[in-house]
Amino acid sequence: MTAIQDSGRLAHIVFQNAAEGIAITDPQGRILAVNGAFTTLTGYPAGDVVGHTPAILRSGRHGREFYARMWLALRDEGRWQGEIWNRRKNGEIYPEWLSISTVRDATGDVLHYVGVFTDISRIMEEQVKLRDLAYHDPLTRLPNRMLLRDRFEQAARRSLRDARQLAVLMVEITPQGKVPNDPFLIAASERLATHLRETDTFARYGENEFLVLIEGINGPRDASVTADQLLKALEKPLAVDDLDVYAGANIGISLYPMDGYTLDDLATAADAAMLQARGQQRRGFHFYSAEMTAFANERATIERQLRRAIADGALELHFQPQFDVSGDSVVGVEALARWTDPELGIVEPERFIPIAEDNGLIHPLGEWVMRKAFTQFISWQAAGVAPPVLSLNISARQLERVDFADSVAALIAETGISPQSLEFEFRESVLSDVAYVVPALETLDRMGIRLSIDGFGTGFSPLGNLKTLPISKLNIDRSFVSGIGSNRTNDTIVRTVLGVARTLGLRVIAEGVETEDQAVFLRDQGCDEFQGHLYGQAVSGEDFVRRFARPRN
Repeated sequence: MTAIQDSGRLAHIVFQNAAEGIAITDPQGRILAVNGAFTTLTGYPAGDVVGHTPAILRSGRHGREFYARMWLALRDEGRWQGEIWNRRKNGEIYPEWLSISTVRDATGDVLHYVGVFTDISRIMEEQVKLRDLAYHDPLTRLPNRMLLRDRFEQAARRSLRDARQLAVLMVEITPQGKVPNDPFLIAASERLATHLRETDTFARYGENEFLVLIEGINGPRDASVTADQLLKALEKPLAVDDLDVYAGANIGISLYPMDGYTLDDLATAADAAMLQARGQQRRGFHFYSAEMTAFANERATIERQLRRAIADGALELHFQPQFDVSGDSVVGVEALARWTDPELGIVEPERFIPIAEDNGLIHPLGEWVMRKAFTQFISWQAAGVAPPVLSLNISARQLERVDFADSVAALIAETGISPQSLEFEFRESVLSDVAYVVPALETLDRMGIRLSIDGFGTGFSPLGNLKTLPISKLNIDRSFVSGIGSNRTNDTIVRTVLGVARTLGLRVIAEGVETEDQAVFLRDQGCDEFQGHLYGQAVSGEDFVRRFARPRN
């Protein structure tokens, strides 16, 4: 057997035994050959499709423009890939990830088109399940804070674009008399939901508190009309365990953008207004006013002091170790900004980072963190005690800057750190607008920097983005880890995240691991890395070396 014959035999074996479905067509798109996986995935044996075009598989979900763009890409770039819905022989419609490549001869003429696809139904089902668990309250099935935050960000953008106001209503509901709280909350939430528009977002926000997001209003009067409707809806008794139960309710109202720019700001304002409504000793609603709390003044103080702290270099950088699943070896370290102000005391990142993102201070703050962290890491490397990876959090606002990758490259050149030692973490919500993040992420990937999704499961991200973007790791959010063992929903979410990661070939690190039981559960489920107080808190650079660093050969 000649080398050419041997090579052809090997190619045939690979073709027939590949796990992915493969179809080869002629230049006119007529199918010439399919492999065994094609038949397994579509239900069509080779005899049913050879001589036909792939149109035999079409689901009807895509219009002409979709296929026109596909063929345009094949003509101009020689390749197309993406999610597509096709139909099996039995009529079932299913999603697949399809890559089509153009094969040309030495003169540039098209010889064949080769399509390779995988069925991604199971991955999409897992993602839907994860979203449902992560974004809905398990008792009332209403959106929870995570889904509410995503809805607010979209609504705020529309509000600014359309020059319309947005209202946030904090609704506190209490039963009149002693009744089981869970059935009462279910009955009350179902009653209130029937008096809201489909465009309104009704979410559970606390134990007996609900938050309503009302879009497209012209002013306070529209918000007060909705509040009044909700109060009237509770005038009739609720059926709770065969009892007629009356409910008391108080509502606080805040308006975007007058009372705040973020959901946290507006919820705080609405909560303060709700407390004032409660103080009126009768069921009613109240609007927020700046005099009610020192909220606005505190925000202005934080912004002023933060600006000064960045300019004066008054912030600190702490480092938290990341361990392998045995808990014995440090596999990385995360750099975290810390701030103690002479006037404000310890200011948690949850307070000052959102303000920095809103007013643009995140750019000088992020640059300071990178320069400080890079320099510290280089000094550890010189001493032979550096862990393999330095991880940093990157804000969506930083990625929006067209020169962000250039500024990172400049800092790498300035400090001499190796890009292969770096891992950048960003929130999952960043992926909701791939148009602006893709160029930055692809540039960082080409530089050799690893990319990780922080707090996976707390935001929306199309599955295709996880497959196409250069992501290497998922971080399970601490809010899920904290409920392991005591919350069945959290256990299921964690298992689902790990299942998605395994399917996509990604590593997983769990954040906020604080108990041995959590570590055992995560280890048994196949988690790769741990980070949390069980293994080590965030400490200064000097303390990190003393407590966690080990000489590297």
